[in-house]
Amino acid sequence: MLDYITIVRKNGVVLWSHSFSPGTESAVNALICNVLLEERGGTMDVYYDDSSAVKWHIDNEMDLLVAAVYQRTLSLGYVDELLQKASEAFRAVLRGVPAEGRDAAFPSASFTPTFELLQREIEERAVKERAAQRKQRSFADSKKYNNTRQGQKEEALGMPKKPTAAAASSAAARSTAGATGEQSAAEASLSSDDIAANIAKLKAGGGPRRSKKGADKGADKGAATAEEEEETGASRRGKERRVWDGDASSSPTDKKGSLDFSKKDGAAPGQIAKPAKFVAESKLDLDAEFGDTDDGKAGAAAPASTSFLGSLSSFVGMKALDRGELQPVLDKLQGQLTAKNVANDIGVQICESVCANMLGKQLGLTTTIQATVRTAMKETLTRILTPTRRVDVLADIAAAKAEKRPYVVVFVGVNGVGKSTSLSKVAYYIKSNGFTPMLCACDTFRAGAVEQLRVHAQSLEVPLYEKGYGRDAAGIATDGISYAKQMGHDVVLVDTAGRMQDNEPLMRALSKLVHVNNPDLVLFVGEALAGNDAVDQVTGFNTALADYSVSRTPRLIDGLVLTKFDTINDKVGAAISLVFSTSKPIVFVGVGQTYADIRNLNVDHVVSSLLK
Repeated sequence: MLDYITIVRKNGVVLWSHSFSPGTESAVNALICNVLLEERGGTMDVYYDDSSAVKWHIDNEMDLLVAAVYQRTLSLGYVDELLQKASEAFRAVLRGVPAEGRDAAFPSASFTPTFELLQREIEERAVKERAAQRKQRSFADSKKYNNTRQGQKEEALGMPKKPTAAAASSAAARSTAGATGEQSAAEASLSSDDIAANIAKLKAGGGPRRSKKGADKGADKGAATAEEEEETGASRRGKERRVWDGDASSSPTDKKGSLDFSKKDGAAPGQIAKPAKFVAESKLDLDAEFGDTDDGKAGAAAPASTSFLGSLSSFVGMKALDRGELQPVLDKLQGQLTAKNVANDIGVQICESVCANMLGKQLGLTTTIQATVRTAMKETLTRILTPTRRVDVLADIAAAKAEKRPYVVVFVGVNGVGKSTSLSKVAYYIKSNGFTPMLCACDTFRAGAVEQLRVHAQSLEVPLYEKGYGRDAAGIATDGISYAKQMGHDVVLVDTAGRMQDNEPLMRALSKLVHVNNPDLVLFVGEALAGNDAVDQVTGFNTALADYSVSRTPRLIDGLVLTKFDTINDKVGAAISLVFSTSKPIVFVGVGQTYADIRNLNVDHVVSSLLK
C-alpha cells in the first residue's frame, strides 16, 4: 500500500500529488537532497529513510520526477510499473497544456481519477500473479515428467496429460454449468481410430524412444516435389558464365548484355541511380523544414546543400538518446576520471548518474553526442562539489561569539597527512580575520606532538593549552574548552593523534572525545595525492565514529581539508572521491608550506582540470 505519490518538475515545482498517509511527504524531500542533488540516482533502485522507502522514475523528455513512498518493511514489486505508467499518463495530459502553463500545479481532481484507475488495475494484476505463483505445480505439469517413460509414451500416443488442480476446478465449473459426464469423457479421450493411427506411426518410427524429430526426418526425406528437383538440377549446372565487354575470346553470340548496369531505373549512361528510399527520405525532410518547391511540383529537384541538411536531420536530433549511443562516450570519460585520480567505483557511479539524466533527451541539429555528454558531466561534477550545506567558518565563529562561547574545531585523520600543519594554517586564517584562536594539544600518543604544536603556537603568537603525554585526550579537550571560555578566546582548535581507521582503541578514544565535547566542526584531513585510499580512510572514520559512539545520533565528519593540493597538477580526482563518499564539503585546501598557503576550494578549477 502506497503512502504518498507525487509528480514534480526538476526545478522543484510540484505539479500533482496524492497522499494516502499524512506526514510522509518529507521522504521525497530527503530523496531530492540526499540522492538526486548529489548525483546518486543512477546507481540506486530505492532510497530508505527512517521508516519509509522511496522509489522514483525520471522522465527526461518532460523534466519530470515521479516518486512513490511506502513503508520500508513492505515489498511492493509493482511500484516500478506504476511509476512508469503514471509518468506516461501524466505526460499525455501535460502535452495538451500550453508550454507557458505547464509549471502551474494541477488540481487533484484532474489527474487523481486517472491515477486511481491505473493503480487499481496494476495492484489487482499483481495480486493475481502472486496468487498464481503460490499454487504448487503437479509433477505431471513439470518438464521432468516429459522425460519419464510414461511421459514419452503419452506424448507419442497424443494422450492428454492428467488433469491438474486448475483443470479439475475448470471441469467442476463445466459440470456445474450443465455439462454431462459423457461429454467430459468424450473431450478428455481420443477416438479408437486416432489411437490406432498413432500406434502404427510409432511402430514405423522405431519405438517410443525415438524422438519426433528423428521420425519426421525420414518422412521428409522422400517428400521432395518436382519443383525442388528442378531447382536442384539447376544448381548442379553451376553459375552461368559472364562475358565481359571487349573479351576477344568470346563470340558475339555469347554476350548476354552490357555490363553498364547503371542504365537501369531510368538513369542516364555513366550515372549511378540514387536509391528510391533515400530520395523519398530526403524529400520528406526537405519539405518538412524548407516547405514545398517554388513550382509546387512534388517531383521538383532540391538543391544539394538542402538535401544534405534534410538527410542529416533524420540522423541527428530526431530521436531520443539511448544507452547504446551514450555508453561509448561515458566509458571514455570514466577512463579520464580514473586517470585524474578519481576512485574507480565512484567514477562508475558518476557516469551512471549522467547516463540516467540523459536517457530520453533529444539532440539539436548542430549538437553532437560527445559535446552533450561532456556538458552533462561538467554540470554533474559541479553539482557534486557544490555543498548542500555550506560551511562558513568565519560566520559560524561570529555566531558562537555572540552566544559568548568559543567555537570548537576538531581535526582528525590518519598518520602523516598534515593535521598539525593544517591546524596552524587555519589558526593563521582565523587570526588574520580578527578573531583570537587557541590551540589545544590532544595528541598524547605520538612523541614530539606537543612540542611541534608549541613551535606553531609561538610562531603564530597564539596561546597553547597542553597537559603533556599519556593522559585522556577527551578530558584535556574538555579542560581546554573551559579555559578558553574563561580567557575569552573565540576559537579552540583541537589537535588529535593520527590513527588508522581500523585501530579500534584509538578510534574509540576519538569517538569519546567527539561525543563528550560536541565540537561545532569536525574536519577530516586527507591528502590530495590519495585516490581509493582516501575514500577508505574517510569512510572508515565515519563508520568508527558511528559504531563506537554511545549516542543514538552520533557526530560524524562535518567537512574536509585537502593537503598537498599544489603537488598534484591536474590530478584533482581525490576531491571528487572524498566529497562523493561523504556528502560533505571541502572547507580548505593546502597549497604550500607557509601559514598563508590555505585556500577555499575553487570548484570551476577542479572541474576544468578533470575534463581537460
